[in-house]
Amino acid sequence: MMTIVTAVKGIVRYDNRILIVQRAAADSGGGTWECPGGKIDFGEQPEDSLIREIEEETGLTVIVDRIAYASSLLTHPDRQVILLVYFCTTATGTVELSDEHDAYLWADESMIRKQIAPSILADFERHQIFPQLVSS
Repeated sequence: MMTIVTAVKGIVRYDNRILIVQRAAADSGGGTWECPGGKIDFGEQPEDSLIREIEEETGLTVIVDRIAYASSLLTHPDRQVILLVYFCTTATGTVELSDEHDAYLWADESMIRKQIAPSILADFERHQIFPQLVSS
């Protein structure tokens, strides 16, 4: 059966850095670096899902600023994920990771380019995320 999953991710900004998190080794895609977020629960607004997921994964309370881009990827031949990615801000840099992730970084652009999964970096480039981080 073919499945479409809708997920939200946050480009979380604090002190001119972006939060990236490393998926737990035991998880699917383990070891890859990404932005925090997760699946939208039935009946939830995307922004509410994002606030909940980021709080669950990192302990951070975020303010959702605006949508950055939407994207789609096949995680398996029969499973498609629609990603809604938002710019967010937080008032603190203190992260408390859930067991979904093994590590986190408050990263600048060069660190993000080195660490983040290639597919996410390609989306960042396609949607001109880095220039927007500087200007806003």
